[in-house]
Amino acid sequence: MKWISSAHKATQRVLVSRQHLLLHVGSCPRYFHASNTIRWSKSYQIQASSLFSGRYYSISANQNVTKSSSYRLPYAYNKLGNSIKNVDLEIISRESIKPASPTPHHLRTFNLSIIDQYMFDVYTPLILFLPNTDNTSVTNVVTKRSKHLKEALSKILTQFYPLAGRVKENLHIECNDEGVYYSEARVNQKLKDFLCHPDDEKVRELMPESPCIAESLLGNYVIRIQVNFFLCGGIGISTSVSHKIFDGHTFHMFMKAWAAAARGSQDILSPNFVASEIFPNNPHLEHPSPSKIMATKTLSTKRFVFDSTTLAFLKNQLIVMPSSGHPPTRMEATTAVIWKAVAKAASKVRPFGPQSPHALFSAVNLRKRASPPLPKDSIGNLIDGAGAICFPKRELHLPTLIGELRESIAKINSDHIESMKGEKGHEILRKLKQPMDVTREGDCIMASSMLNSGMYNLDFGWGKPVWFYIMNAGFDRFLALNETLKGGGVEAIVTLSLEEMEIFERDPELLSYATVNPSPLRFLKH
Repeated sequence: MKWISSAHKATQRVLVSRQHLLLHVGSCPRYFHASNTIRWSKSYQIQASSLFSGRYYSISANQNVTKSSSYRLPYAYNKLGNSIKNVDLEIISRESIKPASPTPHHLRTFNLSIIDQYMFDVYTPLILFLPNTDNTSVTNVVTKRSKHLKEALSKILTQFYPLAGRVKENLHIECNDEGVYYSEARVNQKLKDFLCHPDDEKVRELMPESPCIAESLLGNYVIRIQVNFFLCGGIGISTSVSHKIFDGHTFHMFMKAWAAAARGSQDILSPNFVASEIFPNNPHLEHPSPSKIMATKTLSTKRFVFDSTTLAFLKNQLIVMPSSGHPPTRMEATTAVIWKAVAKAASKVRPFGPQSPHALFSAVNLRKRASPPLPKDSIGNLIDGAGAICFPKRELHLPTLIGELRESIAKINSDHIESMKGEKGHEILRKLKQPMDVTREGDCIMASSMLNSGMYNLDFGWGKPVWFYIMNAGFDRFLALNETLKGGGVEAIVTLSLEEMEIFERDPELLSYATVNPSPLRFLKH
């Protein structure tokens, strides 16, 4: 590549050294190799609608409430650094949901793949909001739905049995049927009021109390769930999922199976556990610590929504670009706009020269790219990373950034996936030592996308979601892309340092395309 000869020594370390980088997918990051695995190249006034009908309810009895031995990691702070409580919420029950039938003895040990093995020892928070469309007693609605959700979860855990176990020694899950952590909470607010002015800090308070994002998953729950009941009967299903088995596709499969069981569907969604056979783990590989790329200071997370009209205009402006076989996708267009603004912000808070790089690390799903394709119902971290570079102190062109992004992803093809298998793949991963300098210094952003995932098509039997939100698992700089409820728009959730966000969120080009933190309810008909 032309830029190698002129790049700064730091750039050389980014592109040539046998160290590793960070990748995140559906909030599932992993380390990957620089020369082998990595592939370079207004506020809305919302009227009440029928979606939020229902009466107020109350629950007077606290069931099975005990103090958790773990703690919730504060994410919201005031100017003095003290945590802030944004939501009036009360935990009303805690329990473990176990599989409806015991896991057979021959399935008691579930081997992780080598990709799972190198996943970070952290949890990813995600949440799905469902309205109440039932005009009957809210108390009865909540009681009925609580029962259905727990029974359906127990039923599907017989197929997703590793999720009811515990991770052991970073190589396998002991499928001991100890169960999934499950809590229920009452939120003293109606769902439509909560969603009128959402923000990351407020949504995080609906997450399960434990584990916190930095708590080790070894010997801990693989997944924790909290069902939040709003005063109107609306629900927020929050999950904290282990990176050791969950990528974005796996999460959607699990939620789809749970929804189908809850609505009484006879279709059984059974996961395929082929990942560890294709990419077997290696007990002799040392697992690197993620501590150097975990957030150690207060971060800022903001939402930026690109509507379909803006996306159409943006893509039309970017058709002419290097090696363009087709117009940019909405993922490429939005990622390029955000990457450009993030790189510019970084260059204003830290010293950058003409040869100083800024990296974009994008997650790539391997399932359809393999030859033959991997089973679409396969679970685990079947992902890899694509890396692209730009130079913020030079002129940044969106078509060029899209071209770099597209080229890096295209290199993760069937030949590359084949090279990851067996001993050759083990040799690549065996050389991984410390995080790359560019990652540690923060001159990068990690990107994952759940566009076209189908999360808004989930149906638990009482209507489809009104909002699906992805949260950062605790990394310094992070971009998550998700669909809007309607219209083909894109929701970009960006996490940066406070200094970078202050510059980023005022970027004129970004603001010409995106709306900052609009209510998800803008997409509802009322």
